[in-house]
Amino acid sequence: MDLGLSGKIAIVTGGTGALGHSVVKALLENDARVVTAYRSRDKLEGLAEYLGPLKDKLTGVEADVGNEESVMSLVRHTIEEFGRVDILLNIVGGYKGGSTVADTTLEEFNNMIELNLKSTFLCSKYVLPHMMKENYGKILSISARPAVDRRRRGKSGAYAISKTGVKILTETIAEEVKDYNINVNCIMPSTMKTEENLRNFPGADTSKWVDTEDVAKVILFLVSDSSKVTSGAAIPVFGKS
Repeated sequence: MDLGLSGKIAIVTGGTGALGHSVVKALLENDARVVTAYRSRDKLEGLAEYLGPLKDKLTGVEADVGNEESVMSLVRHTIEEFGRVDILLNIVGGYKGGSTVADTTLEEFNNMIELNLKSTFLCSKYVLPHMMKENYGKILSISARPAVDRRRRGKSGAYAISKTGVKILTETIAEEVKDYNINVNCIMPSTMKTEENLRNFPGADTSKWVDTEDVAKVILFLVSDSSKVTSGAAIPVFGKS
């Protein structure tokens, strides 16, 4: 199915991560142009190697998406090079759990909020005016299963709070821009099959985990015009777990 992504300009945060690899590749295979933020040159080169010939349609911009000035620079670079931003994918994020609320340090709490929620807020904030000007846009962010499943929140409070915040931010922006032809959604993964998760959960039943390639397919649908009637949604991508 032609998703109509040819020529679309996408900013992807977290493009050098496991899910980011799959999403960037899928976008480029559908003839979109991708600007990915990166912190590590080695990881950017790893992404380029993974993409093979597709890397020619990739632009890397060094940026800290938890820093306001850096985000402004990322968006400005994209506008200067391509003239617009059609798609924003807030994929950057991380997980830190294992502690009850009583045992969670302020540093751990702040880190989850900054990595998962603040980055999504800043990138959305500075991309939105350009989308509103063009009267078009797609924003997709990554929430998580604990945003709707309280059983998954124990000893993961800071993470759950940050990802619930992403869900509420998504719903809020969708309401605010519903007259500007901008679709704003998020997905809620459970455990994804990544090298990091395989290391962190040795002996786990991975048959119920979700492949990043399958998550990428859901994301591509949500940033295509095939999903133009969907906004403000939090889509479960739990697999069989």
